[in-house]
Amino acid sequence: MSLFELLGGGIWRKLSVGIVASAVAGLLYTSCIKLVNDLLSTEEVLWYNVLLLIGTISMSLILSVYSGRFMTIFFENKIAELRIDLSKKIMKADFEQVERNAYRILPVLQNDVQILINFAKTIPDMVVSVFKILAIWIYMLWVSWQMTVFLIGVFALVFLFNYFLLGRIYIKEVLIKKYHNDIHHSLEGMVLGLKDLTLNRQHSDGYIDRIIGPTSFLHAAAVSGLNTYNIILTKSAEWIVIVAIALFTVAIKVFGFLPVGQVSSFMTMIVFILPSLIVATSFLRSRKRVKVATDQIMSLGLNFESEKDELKKAFIASTNQASKSILIDMKGLGYTYTNGDESYSVGPIDLEIYQNEVLLINGGNGSGKTTFSKLLTGLYTPGTGKISYQEKQVTEKNKFDYRNLFSAVFTDTYVFNDLNYLAGNPSLKSAENYMQQLSLNEKITLQELVISDTNLSFGQRGRINLFRALLEDKSIYLFDEWAANQDPHFREKFYSEIIPMLKQKGKTVILISHDDKYYHLADRVVTFSSGRIKSITHQSSAK
Repeated sequence: MSLFELLGGGIWRKLSVGIVASAVAGLLYTSCIKLVNDLLSTEEVLWYNVLLLIGTISMSLILSVYSGRFMTIFFENKIAELRIDLSKKIMKADFEQVERNAYRILPVLQNDVQILINFAKTIPDMVVSVFKILAIWIYMLWVSWQMTVFLIGVFALVFLFNYFLLGRIYIKEVLIKKYHNDIHHSLEGMVLGLKDLTLNRQHSDGYIDRIIGPTSFLHAAAVSGLNTYNIILTKSAEWIVIVAIALFTVAIKVFGFLPVGQVSSFMTMIVFILPSLIVATSFLRSRKRVKVATDQIMSLGLNFESEKDELKKAFIASTNQASKSILIDMKGLGYTYTNGDESYSVGPIDLEIYQNEVLLINGGNGSGKTTFSKLLTGLYTPGTGKISYQEKQVTEKNKFDYRNLFSAVFTDTYVFNDLNYLAGNPSLKSAENYMQQLSLNEKITLQELVISDTNLSFGQRGRINLFRALLEDKSIYLFDEWAANQDPHFREKFYSEIIPMLKQKGKTVILISHDDKYYHLADRVVTFSSGRIKSITHQSSAK
């Protein structure tokens, strides 16, 4: 997919005003060459020609600025729309694929989109330069077709040499992008694992020497190689042009087949055309970087086809606390995760979750609890089996609506500073009580619905995410080891106050927890082992 396909169809039609302005600017620029030659060829000063030259070049400048501004604004807005569109597509993409490519998403949205922005900014200059080159060549043909053909041949030789190296430049750009992503991933690991690395000098030194160091040097070598190719392209082009002109000048003097005046005119035109040729050459080289950037965007596996509106209200949220009917039914649910030569399977799982029950999930590390939670919430698509909500099967068409039934707090849930998406939610009337209950009065500005203090401990992060989940007021809640990072006071509040309150409101609550002290609060306890349900214990026999 090309950049213009990525930005959407009909671009050239929308740019027609800027293109016409660029064409006129190029023609006016070329006419200035003739006016300069007229001034040089006459001994007396013709003020009319001077004023005409100033007016013409000024109009060319004005049109070039207008065209450049028009197209820059257009492409900047297009790139901004692309970043927004990519973000939306990531939200709609297959969660499993996005999760596997998570370490590449941020570099793509920042660096690769920025490459497209920088490239788009060169398009106005490129359009103006193309029209200047065409106009000057037409004027050259009018002066002398023989010399024009010779110069076109020289410039074609320059572009052929550029084309020969473009493939190598593309390979270097791909390597640079790979190493850049690897460096981003390793530096992110260093920051996130700072505590562990700081406590172990041997580990920290090894991480830098074996992970960050080698990739940094490979990146440096690839960048150096790319810059070498760019220098070769620039300097060799200069060499070819200068040598060719020198040889042609000698030939003219020896054989004398062109008048000196025409040669002087051509030299003037070459001075005018060279800057535009440099812009065109640089534009062609930068296209390879854009190709790498678009490849990176496409490799995220996003759907760039036009999409129909998602099915709305496919499921009806239920908070009927009097009912004990089946809310979610899992039959033969299975999922296999593959990473290289390693694979891990969960299932088959057969489980019924009832309306307004508190279901507690436990099991050892690696028993399948987290994978089960992602299957349950619709983040993962089961490889086998099916999930039904209120006897209606969850499919690709309605999975987004199914996901929207849940409010989940995972162990790695991000703390969002802006909670304005909750504005107008009826549950906000309880916000003050929740803030006091969770001791968050100093951390949240309720009037603006923002986190006013971002210097948060692990416990505070968990409580803010719980606060947000409570305000969402969904019909199903999932808490993945929420109390693990809480002190005894808030752990007690969570189990003895929050969970009973949610149950009283008719919510269905799924708890992933090892706090066996509070197992008695659950209606059922489901124990996982080796990716399967080992046992289901009802309240009467739960500890």
